[in-house]
Amino acid sequence: MRKYRKYGRVSFLFVFVLICFQFHCLLNPIVREILDLDPTKKNDKLKQLGFLLGLYGSPTAAITPSLGNVILANSKIQIVFNRTMNPNSLTATLGVNLTPDWSDTYVANDTVVLSGSIPVGTHTFILDATDSLGIHLPPVSGNYTVLAANTNLYYVSPSGNDGNLGTTPGNAKLTIISAISAATPPAAVFVSEGNYLVDSGLGTQVNLVNNVSLYGGFSSGFLNRNSSVYVVRITDTATANADTIAVNAGATITTSTVVDGFTIRGASNPNAPTASIAFNCLLGSPSITNNRLEGGVVSNAMSAVIFLSTSSAFISNNTIQGGNSSLSNTFGVVVQDSSSPTVVYNIIYGGVANGSSHGIYNSPHANTPTIVNNTVDGGTGNISYAFNTSHPSNSAVTNNFLNGGSGNTSYAIYHGAGAGDVGNYQFNTLFTSGGSIQYCLYEDGGSSPISFNGNRLFGCQTALYYDQGFNPINSITTINGGTTGGPTYSGNY
Repeated sequence: MRKYRKYGRVSFLFVFVLICFQFHCLLNPIVREILDLDPTKKNDKLKQLGFLLGLYGSPTAAITPSLGNVILANSKIQIVFNRTMNPNSLTATLGVNLTPDWSDTYVANDTVVLSGSIPVGTHTFILDATDSLGIHLPPVSGNYTVLAANTNLYYVSPSGNDGNLGTTPGNAKLTIISAISAATPPAAVFVSEGNYLVDSGLGTQVNLVNNVSLYGGFSSGFLNRNSSVYVVRITDTATANADTIAVNAGATITTSTVVDGFTIRGASNPNAPTASIAFNCLLGSPSITNNRLEGGVVSNAMSAVIFLSTSSAFISNNTIQGGNSSLSNTFGVVVQDSSSPTVVYNIIYGGVANGSSHGIYNSPHANTPTIVNNTVDGGTGNISYAFNTSHPSNSAVTNNFLNGGSGNTSYAIYHGAGAGDVGNYQFNTLFTSGGSIQYCLYEDGGSSPISFNGNRLFGCQTALYYDQGFNPINSITTINGGTTGGPTYSGNY
């Protein structure tokens, strides 16, 4: 017997709707013009139809140099769009309004070159435009770092050679040290992704030269820059019986010398007698920005990430990861010998120590650091400190998250003994994350903060405020105006 396949009934309603839709489309003048196949109108009408049906996407833009790059003040930025644009719709700013120069690459008015007197510094690039149909470009925004037009450029790559001049991407140097030595200031050294090993025990650490800045985070061809993607590591491999420094800024270094976009690692040297330091500023004051800096693993020595001695360094937007010392102390940032650094927008961890761990250590010298908008964790040690400071240091500490850490004894702020009031602590969040003895602010006696206002205090089970080394206070009301030396304190909560 022959078998017949049964088909489901077609919905008459569906057929009716389909016929109506087709008929409606035929009534549309755009569709009718397309069906006429007029070659002078077909492409434009196809675009219009696609726009009406939601099938014609927004324009796109290919930007050279890419966002995030380092450019000179007289650089030109080229943008190639994927279709014809409306020149009158374009606005572009980079610290100033940029001037457009339109041309044709694939189709009419699809390419523009932007130029202007761009100010030096890091600025946000903003671009807005519409295509010839009035469709907006999706928002374009990103940063460029702009250098003075007379800056000499040098290039370093793992595939380079120190016998090269290093003045173009095609003849790059192999080592950062060689590029610094060859550079004529003012200069910038661009470093492409890779591992760059130094051995401070053999004297091959990176020694900065004033007005020769270092920028990491470039792709292998130097076309793109993103330090999170194109990681550039400077690692100290020293194991000699000597103290170690991966990067050193001497007395001539000023804040016009920038180190930006690197991962810098101090030596993990079990033989270091006193110290392993990732970035040392002995009398020097560089700008240390947008880096990841890590302390080394040591035994008897201290491990410090950034060590400042008589320095006015500018330290911003870094991740500072303290190291590990099995018998001594660890530090995220050390401030000593009449230093006046600016420390802003960093994430700082004090490390792991058998002795004491410190997010920021401010020694009992005439230091005047400005510490603003940082997130600081004291780390883990027998004693841990987010911020350890002592008279006569006079600090401005504002809008920070200060976690005393998880040491057996932990301090969000340790305010050391001295004769006279120093320090302004305002609008910070003070707490601890562990330990059996916990203080938000500990006064050791003889010295009180000049101001202590608008701070949030919590998670400090021993005392929110330990007054003059003998009086634990857990009453916010008492802290606000009731401490020894603090009748003007207010707004704490």
